[in-house]
Amino acid sequence: MLKIILVTHGQLAKEMLNTAAQIIGKPADDGFATFAVTTTASVQQEAEKLKKELSACTDGAIILTDIFGGSATNISLMATKDLPSCHVITGLNLSMLLTAMNGRKKLTAKELAQKLEADGKRAVINATELVIKEI
Repeated sequence: MLKIILVTHGQLAKEMLNTAAQIIGKPADDGFATFAVTTTASVQQEAEKLKKELSACTDGAIILTDIFGGSATNISLMATKDLPSCHVITGLNLSMLLTAMNGRKKLTAKELAQKLEADGKRAVINATELVIKEI
């Protein structure tokens, strides 16, 4: 089964997963994992730890990271370098995570990665402009 791993700075991944679980009304199943990157983390060592976890993902994995160019994304990219069924999507937001929770069992890794990217972009809205245009 497709695995979803949230890799973020600090405890953001854990809190995002808890928040998403509250919204859908049930805890995330064992197909989800969080990975916290700290200021003392060695990129190489953390990438090795993540790669070890990914080695058990027979159906592939989606890694959601908080920001492009940050340590969390760099670690994820290093860990997935030789794993073509693993996809790293940056810019984690709650909409993406909810999509991942709902689509993980229905889509392939590649299909879900494409959907997450599109849904994540669609979720960014200037609400003030939208509301002002409606009034």
